[in-house]
Amino acid sequence: MTVAKAIAKAMALFDKDKRGDIRTVSLQEGSGSGKNWTRLLMRIEYAIDGDYAESDKTPYYVSVTERLGGIVAERVKQF
Repeated sequence: MTVAKAIAKAMALFDKDKRGDIRTVSLQEGSGSGKNWTRLLMRIEYAIDGDYAESDKTPYYVSVTERLGGIVAERVKQF
């Protein structure tokens, strides 16, 4: 998978959770390179009504993996 596809999956999962507005998406670690990533861990920082305090206290991590030809995004609650 490409990083762009992984980011799109991570952002879709975050949007489904309805936690706030995305501020930044940052890559924390991954397995692969170039356009051939198999696993990426991303952190999404967000704002609730313009306030970033909740994001700082409760970071939102998403693990995106490529499995059986599909791309799966799952929230990581403990990091």
